[in-house]
Amino acid sequence: MDNGKLSIYLARILSGNFIFTYRDSVYKLVYPDINTKYQAELYFDQEYEKYKYNDWLTEEDLDYFLVSIGLIPVNFEQYLKDIDTKIDDCKVELYNNFLNPSRIKNIRKTLSNYRKSYDLLFYKKHSFDQYTYKGYVKGLKNQYLLANSLYNINNQKIFNNVDNIDYYFLNNISLYINENQIDISTFKEIARSEQWRNYWSANKNSMFDSSVINWTDEQKTLVVLSKMYDNAYENPECPPDDVIKDDDMFDGWLITQRRESEKNKDKNRAEKLLKGKKLDNAKEVYLVANSKEEAQNIYKLNDPSTQNIINQRNKIILNANRDIKESELPDVQMDLQIQNNQKFIQGRKSR
Repeated sequence: MDNGKLSIYLARILSGNFIFTYRDSVYKLVYPDINTKYQAELYFDQEYEKYKYNDWLTEEDLDYFLVSIGLIPVNFEQYLKDIDTKIDDCKVELYNNFLNPSRIKNIRKTLSNYRKSYDLLFYKKHSFDQYTYKGYVKGLKNQYLLANSLYNINNQKIFNNVDNIDYYFLNNISLYINENQIDISTFKEIARSEQWRNYWSANKNSMFDSSVINWTDEQKTLVVLSKMYDNAYENPECPPDDVIKDDDMFDGWLITQRRESEKNKDKNRAEKLLKGKKLDNAKEVYLVANSKEEAQNIYKLNDPSTQNIINQRNKIILNANRDIKESELPDVQMDLQIQNNQKFIQGRKSR
């Protein structure tokens, strides 16, 4: 992004306004303050009560319909979560291979395919939200916010009465504004830029005229990202500048840091749970869970290889039509095979 474009975006964020031209007229979107947002919530609650007894599709009805016509999978949320995890894994791979250009090219292609799958599935799921009761009322709230935030260049409100609105015009304006939102990559580039860092370094604790509750979403996003980069620069394991400037690689570094932190937390939790127990040289330790959630947390205490063994065992036991002996489990058979091989080698050496 050239400096001219960056300057325009930065001025827009700092001002708390978005000035734009639509159909030869100049408008100004003044992002709503906390009082306007509060009024919008009251309006939402009022409309919610008004329409809740009408014959609307529920979110569950819509999901059932979308599954029935094959537009989304039955386990949509888990499916989306799995793709999201694969996207994270690709970013980690990018970071781990930042000195290997040929490998990076293949990883980026895979990452792009996962993103397309995620975006398409997300669009299919949520493109019909307005046909549900909650989605419709949420749309009314957004219209209310926009109608109370739109001004002409002379700072005169375009709509003075929420009950007398040209919704065709308002919806077109809304589409235009959505198309001109600042995307996350642009926000990150601004947060790294010298223009913004000069402001940021001068006074991090008081960047804008208003209190934080009245900051715009754009202002909050920029500050959060700036703090994220500050934390990275101060980290003893701070990655090279080339990694920081590459959004996906930098995300990979952040994910690596987070996963390492979670691993250490799990290790500490495991040590705390096992403290005081007489384990001797126990190969396996069984802990009793009081709930499904607790069982899942205990399962996460295992490292990936152990989790894989547990999954293999569960699969064999579930698919078997009889009781399974411990010696029939694949990991046990592998251990026995290794032991037999070692005995054979030792026997050969003793001759």
